[in-house]
Amino acid sequence: MRIAGSLWSVPAEDRLTTALRLRDAGLRRLHWDTTDGSFAAAGGFSPDAAAELASATGLSAEAHVMAHRAGREVDAWTTFCDLVFVHIESDDWQEALARIERRGATPGLAVSPQTRAADVPADVAVLCMSIVPGQAGSAFDTAVLHKLTALRRASPGRRLGVDGGVRRPHADALASAGADWAVVGTDLVFDQEDAWAEVLAAGVDASV
Repeated sequence: MRIAGSLWSVPAEDRLTTALRLRDAGLRRLHWDTTDGSFAAAGGFSPDAAAELASATGLSAEAHVMAHRAGREVDAWTTFCDLVFVHIESDDWQEALARIERRGATPGLAVSPQTRAADVPADVAVLCMSIVPGQAGSAFDTAVLHKLTALRRASPGRRLGVDGGVRRPHADALASAGADWAVVGTDLVFDQEDAWAEVLAAGVDASV
């Protein structure tokens, strides 16, 4: 299982230094969150700030758009992210997915904890949330393991990731449940990269 690093909880003045440190430790992918302040609590990144950091580090990038009208937000992210997620709970997810694809990026669906696996269409990349969207630092909900298993069974070939509260002890269970990659923030960025060293080393070519 590979990982994508989230800098959500890192102070703005420390983000570049942190990203470079993690890159030197083996990280090859960054995960960028953005919210409309309504669908999820305000926070995350502007596309301009994220693009600048991605360029400065040379790391590949994916975006997670938490917005009621996601189609209005995706264009700027497709210019430097190869994978862009919008929420299945958003008002216009189908139109947003089509727009992402037209702009040359891979579209994906983020799925909040309350949404059933059975409600997620097959054969689309999925980012399965293990916390309430926008609540960085929340505890990992183990119920996500059952959802991951169901999503993998429904579509064995899809890209399947997990996001929210992931810590190193969760990695084996997530891989067993079918996750291809995990978004890791707090547990990775605050001087914990040694605990993730084996996973980072395995993810040298970590583009998902």
